[in-house]
Amino acid sequence: MPNRKSIPLPAAPHAPPVEAVPAAEPSPQRIEVHIPLSTYLQVACALLCAYAVYVLWPLLLLVFLALFLAVTLNAFVDWLDSKRITHWVSLLLVIGGVGTALGVGMALLIPALINQAANFSHNFPQLRAEVLDQIPVGWGVRNNLAHLLDTANWSAADPWLGHFVSAGGVAINGISEIALVLVIGLYLLIDGAGTYEWLLAFFSPLHRRKLRITGQEISEVIFGYVAGQVITSMLVMIFTYLVLSVLQVPGALTLAILAGILDILPILGFIISTVPAFLLALTVSPKTALIVLILYLAFHVLENYFIVPRVYGKNLRLSTLTVLLGLLVGVLLAGIAGSLAALPLIASYAAIERIWLKPFLRDGVSEKHELQKDEQFGEKD
Repeated sequence: MPNRKSIPLPAAPHAPPVEAVPAAEPSPQRIEVHIPLSTYLQVACALLCAYAVYVLWPLLLLVFLALFLAVTLNAFVDWLDSKRITHWVSLLLVIGGVGTALGVGMALLIPALINQAANFSHNFPQLRAEVLDQIPVGWGVRNNLAHLLDTANWSAADPWLGHFVSAGGVAINGISEIALVLVIGLYLLIDGAGTYEWLLAFFSPLHRRKLRITGQEISEVIFGYVAGQVITSMLVMIFTYLVLSVLQVPGALTLAILAGILDILPILGFIISTVPAFLLALTVSPKTALIVLILYLAFHVLENYFIVPRVYGKNLRLSTLTVLLGLLVGVLLAGIAGSLAALPLIASYAAIERIWLKPFLRDGVSEKHELQKDEQFGEKD
């Protein structure tokens, strides 16, 4: 058979490449956000509340301090109630005791303070000269102190009148604020429990239970702080008065009251109260001033490491660093009132963390914090 040869087929022509047709761009979609009217109302209410807090901040601070007073006095009312005394009788006994203590204290102290202020005014030029004579001439402290006293022009009548009016205005303002705190505190003592229960009705039963427990623990912290502060301030006043009277330092009673009041400011109060006592002690002798400084320092150490831990008990349980930082923050935010409220608020955080924040923290965080405080301050009663 003849050989059959394969005949090659002609190659198919190459098809032209098909160009990709670009996909049609999606038309932009319109997104509409509908904000309900209630949201606008909530934002407006929040801004209004913030503005009200800003305007009423001084009054709110006074109410906050009055709450401290009411909580402290309420502890005595509860103690009297536990003795099967009628509640209104307990209230009258506590309020009457506070009024009697204030009246007797003012009757005893105000005449003595006025007398010492008059003597200080009369003897000021001599006291100024005696203080400056005890400081070496080349020292910058002496030059600054002399400049401060000379620019005040204490010998002229008009500046004296201006200082008197200014100091009198500050004193009247301070007395009026103290009186307002006292009045608000007494009203809170009488009607505070009913108002508290009325506010709790807005919350669910679970939240009401948590709020009651939180309020009880914070009340214990506040009572421990206020009662402890009253005791330590009284001890400071008694110690200062005895020391300065024995050493015959001028204005012993005034300096003692100043030291007791400034004792509410940890660390800073001690420094502020020491300076005038040291300067007036210089008018007696440098040796007397050195003795006053040493005794002030010794009592400050004794107060911080022996008296305060025993007087305050285990309610606050705050480290020295926490106290200092809390004090500075309170002073920067709200002045003296802020420094008074800072420590109880910080000490109350432990209860807030345990009752409210524990579910949101990692497991064991709250327990570890409590264990650390127990190791540092001892178990809480």
